[in-house]
Amino acid sequence: MNRIVAVLVIATLLIIPIYTRISAILSSRIIQEKLGYLPSRGIVKISSLDHKSLLSEWLFFKVLLYFGERIDPFKRQLPTQVDYADMYRFLDVSTYVDPYNIDAYYFAEAAFTWEIGRIREVDALLERGLKFRTWDFYLPFFLGFNHFYFLKDYKKASQYMEQAARMTGEPLLTNLAARFFYESNETRIGISFIKFMIAKTWNEKVKRTLEIRLKALERVDFLEKGVERFVQIYHRKPLSIQEMVGTGVIRELPKDPYGGKFYLDEKGKIRTTSKFAYGRIHGNSNKDREPR
Repeated sequence: MNRIVAVLVIATLLIIPIYTRISAILSSRIIQEKLGYLPSRGIVKISSLDHKSLLSEWLFFKVLLYFGERIDPFKRQLPTQVDYADMYRFLDVSTYVDPYNIDAYYFAEAAFTWEIGRIREVDALLERGLKFRTWDFYLPFFLGFNHFYFLKDYKKASQYMEQAARMTGEPLLTNLAARFFYESNETRIGISFIKFMIAKTWNEKVKRTLEIRLKALERVDFLEKGVERFVQIYHRKPLSIQEMVGTGVIRELPKDPYGGKFYLDEKGKIRTTSKFAYGRIHGNSNKDREPR
């Protein structure tokens, strides 16, 4: 008995330092959600049997967890290890298994259009949902905005917005459909759209991301109004944003919430070195550099 007790004591003394070391190593590691392997959407749909809705939501929440732990708007940077291709693949399968899953469509519109510019891929998902969610004005509303703001296809934008207006009978959407034929002020339309999405979203992470986007667009709008005032006063476009500051047209240069710097391109359009996304001001990814 004494020998057993002695062995246990010795084993404990040996294990404790090892356990402490392993615990320290594990605690220092970053636990990350991984998307992992996913079979083809046809196989997944057949395998889901009578649980299509549940499986679709599980795939969506897996993407949401993956996205949420890698992107924090308050860290002022976007991690480079975000696999958007895999995220899209999971959303594609999610909406193929259950084309009624509005969460997946909403998330795709929020994350893939503004951040990485994958407009046509998002539109493909929205078109899929539109065939099934025939009562849901969100899908033609998103499609209308994407065609107006990103793709510059004003005729098609108006058609989608008219469809959304017919679904709701909402005068605002009817007016937007008409304005899309003529409206040239894309920034202010974008501000209205982002405010709408913020008011409707339930996910706090997505909402904070949209709030950063709203702040950036509002500052672009401020600068665009400054350019308009400059033209009214001097009958020409300013050579730079600094010239607007120097002449007193605007008091100071606003900060880009994404960490870049605002500037005027050769056509007099307000741009930023960040391209309105964290992590795009380094390397060779930014083709529209600020002139030196």
